[in-house]
Amino acid sequence: MKYYELDYQDVLKKLNTSEFGISDKEAEKRLKIDGKNKLKEVKKRSKIKKFLEQFNDLMIIILLLASIISFIISIINKESFTDSIVIIAIVIINAILGFIQELKADKSIEVLSKMQITKVKIRRNNCIKILNSEDIVKGDILVLESGDTIPADARIIWQVSLKVDESSLTGESIPVSKSTSALKGDIPLSERNNMIYSGTSIVYGKCHAVVTEIGMNTEFGLIAKSLESEEKEITPLQRKINGISKFLSLIIAIIIFDMFVVGILKGMELTEVIMLAISLAVAAIPEGLPAVITIILSLGMNAMAKRKAIVRKMSSVETLGCTEIICSDKTGTITQNKMTVREIYFDNKLYKDEFFLSENMLIDIMLLNNDTTKVDDNYIGDPTEIALYKFGEKYLNVDTIKDEHQRINEIPFDSDRKMMSTINKFNDKVFLLTKGSFDSIIAKSNKILDQGKIIDLTDEMKENLKSIETSQSEKAYRILAFAYKELDNLDIIDKNLEDDLIFVGMACMIDPPREDVKEAISLCKKAHIKPIMITGDSLDTAKAIAREVGILDNDNEAIIGPDLDKYSKDELKEIVKKYSVYARVSPINKLSIVNAWRNNNKVVAMTGDGVNDAPALKMANIGIGMGITGTEVSKGVSDIILLDDSFSTIVSAVKEGRRIFDNIRNVLVYLLTSNIAEVLIVFIGMLFGVEIFFPIQLLYINLVTDSIPAIALAFEKSDTDIMKRKVRKKDSSFFTKFLIAKITISSGLKFISVLLVYFIGIKYFTIEVASSTAFLTLILSEISFAYSCRNLKHNIIGKKFFDNHYMNKSILILIIIQLLVFLTPIAHLFKITSLSLLQIFYCFLTVIIVFLINELTKEIINLKFKDE
Repeated sequence: MKYYELDYQDVLKKLNTSEFGISDKEAEKRLKIDGKNKLKEVKKRSKIKKFLEQFNDLMIIILLLASIISFIISIINKESFTDSIVIIAIVIINAILGFIQELKADKSIEVLSKMQITKVKIRRNNCIKILNSEDIVKGDILVLESGDTIPADARIIWQVSLKVDESSLTGESIPVSKSTSALKGDIPLSERNNMIYSGTSIVYGKCHAVVTEIGMNTEFGLIAKSLESEEKEITPLQRKINGISKFLSLIIAIIIFDMFVVGILKGMELTEVIMLAISLAVAAIPEGLPAVITIILSLGMNAMAKRKAIVRKMSSVETLGCTEIICSDKTGTITQNKMTVREIYFDNKLYKDEFFLSENMLIDIMLLNNDTTKVDDNYIGDPTEIALYKFGEKYLNVDTIKDEHQRINEIPFDSDRKMMSTINKFNDKVFLLTKGSFDSIIAKSNKILDQGKIIDLTDEMKENLKSIETSQSEKAYRILAFAYKELDNLDIIDKNLEDDLIFVGMACMIDPPREDVKEAISLCKKAHIKPIMITGDSLDTAKAIAREVGILDNDNEAIIGPDLDKYSKDELKEIVKKYSVYARVSPINKLSIVNAWRNNNKVVAMTGDGVNDAPALKMANIGIGMGITGTEVSKGVSDIILLDDSFSTIVSAVKEGRRIFDNIRNVLVYLLTSNIAEVLIVFIGMLFGVEIFFPIQLLYINLVTDSIPAIALAFEKSDTDIMKRKVRKKDSSFFTKFLIAKITISSGLKFISVLLVYFIGIKYFTIEVASSTAFLTLILSEISFAYSCRNLKHNIIGKKFFDNHYMNKSILILIIIQLLVFLTPIAHLFKITSLSLLQIFYCFLTVIIVFLINELTKEIINLKFKDE
């Protein structure tokens, strides 16, 4: 029902109510029919189900099967259960880590469902009552005043100087003046000035309004419904990890099958073949990978928190690194969300940074015709009046001037007059002080204050003032004009009192950009990221700010929301490529813009602070909520929350995301190189009829020797050119030609070196020594390769070799652990024999040679193979 099209008397009739409200009995009846004024609760997955879902992975299933088979064979052969116990323990630890991450995941619907219950004043049976907001029904009469949050959608039936902050719903930063008059036609939400909506708040004046919609049928509720139906796409990192998991599982299955065939053909016993297959599964699966990635992302979350970005979804840390489009709200993110007086027109001159006399009528009007209150350092009131107050208090003591010139009466602002006047004492005189729109003030003025003298305001002067106002408006300033006159008779206080005014001057106000945003926008463009402004404000204001910060290069790159409505989904996919600024947008427009960019296969980050932003935040690859100005709903659907609401923080977070991806990639190369080398060694060992490594040794390498340095790689600093690179495509293959070449060569070198040491050991020593030297060589290779993986493309030998202090400490810890393993009785658990200094020496020598070859081949691989 379009209640805004009806006279309020007709609305009352439609809802079967009156200005005195409904009866309590009728309210109970309606409450049973329509339900409570709250959002529908969504059934949540149980914690048990969330935990069990952690085992839904091919690699985990293979490990579980391996542990069960190992356990059965251990019973048959009456052997130790160590291998199977260790494997099971690893699987459970990984599940617990994943479960903890899951508990920190998106709780958007939960936040929406628990809409804050507030107390609200209503009229029933012609009596004022205070109820919980959830007990309001359609037809109730709301009694609201400045400071109240509106609990339901309602049609205004009476108001005085009512202004409502609807930014959380429409994106419009300036409070909207309201009236009771009916509207005609299809009116956008932001222009329905006879309606008030749930979740918005009254900043000035008071009103009575009849409730038209409650709960899920409010504009707020309709947004909640859209959030329920939108599924969040998995992140690029999750997609790549899933792909790696499937790839490794397929390779494992193929090699195990080949191993079974070869083992049977060689006449090996079935249990022996099975144990070798288990060894292979353990060797191929990077057991520590999920835990290490979780730790890396957690460290990234902590790093971002220090940069004033709180990450709610761990996987979002990495997704930021491949962000290609940043859709940002204007107010509070690009701008300061503080209306500021930038220029003043007074005494036939425009003033910018400097001003004039410490006392004059213009500042008097700014401060006296102003309802702002200041408590400590907090300003309370209309944003425009706060801006005037802040400007005026630089020149005058506000408390003193208000005491000296007390307010006697006032004529409140209304949307028809577009003016507000106060009547104040000036010694033994009484003055009318007026502020309002330029057109309304100039139309009521017949004189002007110029250089302290009052002279006639000629038509020529009016034209000159109009041209000044027009040129300032083109800069996207909000212009407020000021006038006054002396009063003789105070018997009749009405709007006719505002005739024959003396024009004083104008204030040019704007919500200025944040100081660091221009540099951040420039950095975005260098990083091949397209910044986009989406705002509910006017086109002129949006363009002016966008030009100032560097988003807009050409005015043709700006468009308004209603124009977007003309295009189909397919047309919009192409249209969005042309624009960088979107003004006067609706919540549906925001959602369409995000969808259009995603249909272009782009990774989209979207910022927002209001209820109206929630669907787009949910749909974006990365939803970024505002910590200061954001509503609970917008924060609830966000992946990341900015503590300072600044666009610059988003860019810092993108840089951090890229660093984290680099480090995750380094870790994956480090771990996969080890696993591939192990698989090849186990397979070759089977072909030669020897068991080079035991399952417990492979588990030890994967979980201790590999995992500790892998975690240290998470602390690697970003490259200097990290924000100059092209953006990674979300569906690009993780295994680039460069990465495949790097993994192949590095794993091949490890494989050859370990086999070389093993067969030398067999030839000159015993099989026990051969196995132990091969084990030591692989451990030393992992330690040296950890340093090599600090940078996959460039040689790290030199003064920066020991720059990663976390790596140095982790290697020191690892060396101590190795000494305990090789030199204490623990060695028997790992089936290690004692080694001579000569045997240890040739293990070290082999590893050093392999390390040097690895470093020397980096530049060649980087030149020969593409990394994209």
